[in-house]
Amino acid sequence: MESYIAGLSMQMAMSNMQTSLSVGMLKKTMDSAEESMEIMTEMLDANMPSPDGRGTVMDVRA
Repeated sequence: MESYIAGLSMQMAMSNMQTSLSVGMLKKTMDSAEESMEIMTEMLDANMPSPDGRGTVMDVRA
């Protein structure tokens, strides 16, 4: 009976570790995506067309 409880304890600890690792990796991914979006937003702000309608942005649709 004690070995059964010990085995369950080990499985639970392993599961908690895997969950923590997954959450950590997800946080890193979300931080990276946020950083990329900030850079993209800055690029769009820098390349907006002039008020008279003539700018550097070209609307291309396929």
